[in-house]
Amino acid sequence: MVERQRRTLGEQLGGDPPAGVRALPGPDQQALADLIGDARRAQGAALAKAGEDGLKYVPALLRGAVRKAVGL
Repeated sequence: MVERQRRTLGEQLGGDPPAGVRALPGPDQQALADLIGDARRAQGAALAKAGEDGLKYVPALLRGAVRKAVGL
């Protein structure tokens, strides 16, 4: 069970967790992985909102083209 939790945390970190993090109990590692995932989702939502808010400064006729160009 602990090994599965390490893989989840490793996936969140993009590699093997540092030794100090691997020393944490399994439930704490899972809680850390969950917190990292939550933070990434919140960051993604904030970036999407910022992109949409930024389009308010683009003339209405160009918004569709700009949205497509920047991938929104």
